[in-house]
Amino acid sequence: IFLLTIPVALFWATYEQQGNTIALWAEDNTDRMIQLSGFAIEIPTTWFQAFNPFMIFAFTPLLIAVWAWQGRRRHEPSTLTKMALGCFGLTAGNLILVAAAMTADADKASWLWLFAYFVVITIGELYLSPVSLSLVSKIAPARTASFMMAVWLGTSFGGNLLAGYLGSYWSAMEKPAFFLMIAALATLAGLLIAGARRPLRGLLND
Repeated sequence: IFLLTIPVALFWATYEQQGNTIALWAEDNTDRMIQLSGFAIEIPTTWFQAFNPFMIFAFTPLLIAVWAWQGRRRHEPSTLTKMALGCFGLTAGNLILVAAAMTADADKASWLWLFAYFVVITIGELYLSPVSLSLVSKIAPARTASFMMAVWLGTSFGGNLLAGYLGSYWSAMEKPAFFLMIAALATLAGLLIAGARRPLRGLLND
């Protein structure tokens, strides 16, 4: 569990940008106008914060069905593979915003780029967050299970602190470079988790 806390904290540092720099991107760099039957409607910036919670409800049954289908065919990814894929989902989401920032017209990118970002990172979150909680309950010794769960939840605390530190570079960096930096950290987290498969294989037994 301790071996995985650093990469998972890195995951949360990249994921929690949605309440930090992503909100700034939505406000200042996103064309939020929708044309409907001749009427122009502007999406309020705050609505983008609702995308992720809604998608969690929408995508969870679908992913459970996919994993069940894979399990019946003995192709369901292992716990650590799912977690690594979750990190790579954050990589993909931020690469979407790299493309958005590079192709922005007059410093404004279509809101559809941001919508795609939320779709991808939500799937990434579902591959890591609930799976990792299940991992802790599975491998933590019974007498220290509550303590180890608290340690695990501490990764969110550390990740949020790091997210704030990373966000301090928002104004100083070009936007494509900033999103590329976040994507690189998510990739690093995924590689570290994938690299833990061998030493933890016997313990996880999956």
